Amino acid sequence: MSECEVECDVADIEKKDDGPLCETVIQEQEYIEVHSDALSVDLMRTRMMKIEGLEFLNRVEKLCLRWNLLKTIENLEPLTTLTELDLYDNQIEKVEGLDTLTNLVTLDLSFNRISRIEGLEKLTKLKTLYMVHNKLEVIEGLDTLTELEYLELGDNRIKAIQGLDNVTKLKRLFLGANQIRIIENLDNLADLEVLSLPANVITVMGGFHKLVSLKELYVNQNGIQRIGNLEANLNLQILDVNHNRIETVSNISHLKNLTDFWAKQNKIGDWNVLSELAELPKLRMIYLECNPISSNMSTTDYRERVTKALPNIIRLDADFTGPPIY
Repeated sequence: MSECEVECDVADIEKKDDGPLCETVIQEQEYIEVHSDALSVDLMRTRMMKIEGLEFLNRVEKLCLRWNLLKTIENLEPLTTLTELDLYDNQIEKVEGLDTLTNLVTLDLSFNRISRIEGLEKLTKLKTLYMVHNKLEVIEGLDTLTELEYLELGDNRIKAIQGLDNVTKLKRLFLGANQIRIIENLDNLADLEVLSLPANVITVMGGFHKLVSLKELYVNQNGIQRIGNLEANLNLQILDVNHNRIETVSNISHLKNLTDFWAKQNKIGDWNVLSELAELPKLRMIYLECNPISSNMSTTDYRERVTKALPNIIRLDADFTGPPIY
């Protein structure tokens, strides 16, 4: 066994062939030898209960500590070369101990027990932040993260969209499975390309008028009754309104770049939907199943009527309308 070989098969270490001797990280009777020059260290599923003994990692850029038993973010101060830190699925309750990690670009704190977005003020190079499935109630603590491009706060307890005024470079925003009622406070996000808001309690579409770069909009699994307020979103390519309460389809014929329209499991009973969709020259995939227009006739008749009106579509309800195109 070479001097940098992993003692137990629990880590995947990126290392150099030469350099300083390894040191040993001990976690509950498991001995993992890690080269001090390692650029990427994976300590996933090692039953780690405390972050300690990592100060010898003088060049590490990526550190994975997911699926452990960590309760506190601690003893990471010396690891100033880190650009990526993964703390997914631990037992962390507070964001702390990160002030010296000013080179971080990606931070994953998903599946923990965090109740506040805090302790991130010094991470001004951060571009990607994941905090899925925590106990967050308010979007806050992001004012200094002006380089942020990707923000994932799904599956929390957030009731309002706020605290995003300074993250003007944001391109992808995910807020699904929260308790949001109103789409608001997005006016500063002119670069936003993806907005995902499924499984909230939204009943009215709106708040998109400044999102001129928006390409993908997901508002499925809400209580929306009418599609609207998309006049400024001419770059939209994907519109997902699945699982809502929509009865008629209108106000989308101007979206000439739309390729995907997903509206299954609504209350659409008006065949004028096909006239609206026929105005979209790039449309290739649509979902209309589980609506009155699809359930009130045979599947064959339904598919024939849709494909005759929309000969350019490739897929209808996930099935190819003709031979697959690769």
